[in-house]
Order: sequence, then structure tokens, then C-alpha cells
Amino acid sequence: MSRVRSLDFTIKTDAPLPYEVKWKARNVGTEAIKRNCLRGEIIDSNRKNNVRHESADFFGPHYMEAYIIKNGIVVARDRIEVPIQ
Repeated sequence: MSRVRSLDFTIKTDAPLPYEVKWKARNVGTEAIKRNCLRGEIIDSNRKNNVRHESADFFGPHYMEAYIIKNGIVVARDRIEVPIQ
């Protein structure tokens, strides 16, 4: 039986304001396929303080990417692997 995990991702950047934040939450692997939970869409930030809240309720590989966009150009990005075992 799986349990829901609560995850908060925070951006730290020296990019000068103003900028936009976009996120990409990705679920991959056999469990994501089995549950029809493959993800990978790019989404807007859901908080003003550069934090994205997500939850995960199954094992397998996940990752989160963050993009800092200034004047329509990605000026910074990063990715963190989130292996849930």
C-alpha cells in the first residue's frame, strides 16, 4: 500500500526581478504507466515565493524542473531527481 508524500520545491536565484517561474513535474516508469499518471507538462508557479507544492503517492522515478523566464527567455533552469522508493 502506498502513502501520499508531500513535497515542496524552492527556487533560490540571483536573477533580478521581475521574472516568471515555470515548473515541470515529471512522473515516469512502469508504476506511472500502470496508474495512467505520466506527467511532464510545464506549469505556472502556484505561489509567489518561488515554491511549488506537489504530492506523490507511488514509487518510482520522478523529477522536478524549474525555469526562470525573463523577457520571454529562459535565463536559468535546474532539475532535481525525486526517486521514491
